[in-house]
Amino acid sequence: MLKLFPFGEAFDASMGGQVLRGDDSVFDLDLPHYLPEVRLKRRLLEDDHRYYFRGGAQTMQAQWEVLELVLRDLAVSAPEHFSLSQDGDRWNWHNRLLNERLTFRFGDGEGLPQEPLDWAGRQIQEDLVLMSADERSVFVGGQLCFANGWALDDRLGKSFAEIHTRTPQTTLPSVDAGQRLMGVLKAGRTVWRSSWNFKMTDELDLTTRHKARYKADFAARAPLLDAATVGPAVFVRIERQTFTRLPRSGLVLFGVHTYNSSLETEAQDPDRARRLVAVLRGTPEDVRLYKAITPIEGPMFAFLAARAAGAGA
Repeated sequence: MLKLFPFGEAFDASMGGQVLRGDDSVFDLDLPHYLPEVRLKRRLLEDDHRYYFRGGAQTMQAQWEVLELVLRDLAVSAPEHFSLSQDGDRWNWHNRLLNERLTFRFGDGEGLPQEPLDWAGRQIQEDLVLMSADERSVFVGGQLCFANGWALDDRLGKSFAEIHTRTPQTTLPSVDAGQRLMGVLKAGRTVWRSSWNFKMTDELDLTTRHKARYKADFAARAPLLDAATVGPAVFVRIERQTFTRLPRSGLVLFGVHTYNSSLETEAQDPDRARRLVAVLRGTPEDVRLYKAITPIEGPMFAFLAARAAGAGA
């Protein structure tokens, strides 16, 4: 079942932005899925590095800040799996899950096999995107392997406002709130929120290059679904999104951890099935259309309502 289940008793247009508590980790270790997801990320980066990563000298200060944030966060939150020791600018990293060790000098790229953010991103399940320090919050680089319907090439050089021009009217206030957050976000305080969708695949990489294929598959399969077949065919896709102001460069790190689980798996819990029904019934039409829920909502409602009542469990 999903580690993060952001469905309450009603549709929430704000999607619950809040400041992380002091003992919360910026980067979430979803241990059962860690190895396959990190290995998948590494394969994608090896296959087409430029598509999934953009860095360069203009982002280098921020990249080292991201590396520092990732390693310190993991070493504190999961010391049984990760350890970091330092002797001046000499850093020693041990990732026990991947059985990897690396010693390097902080700030010296010669000791790393990739650029700092690129290497650090290969230690975690999150996608990592950098946004400029000014009020426009322009996308300037990052490592993005598991996006839902977008890619770095689509957004580099575009502002936060520009990339949300297709946002449904109902959720525009949350976009405006996000824009304001970019301007007031303080270093040392990470804000997180969640986002959800329903997909007819559990593929993590749904970046732009896969959009046409996915849409064709959805169009062919969606009309065939009914209450008996929708459970294993549809997946709940959750994003845990974090926003962190980097202290020296001032750039904002946008982190996205994606979780997938089939509707059938989640509906094994009648309370989860009930909450899914409640949120879906309250979701405005423009949001259902935007998320492409409308073509599959009939079978989903029938299936979830039965599970919520305890039938078929």
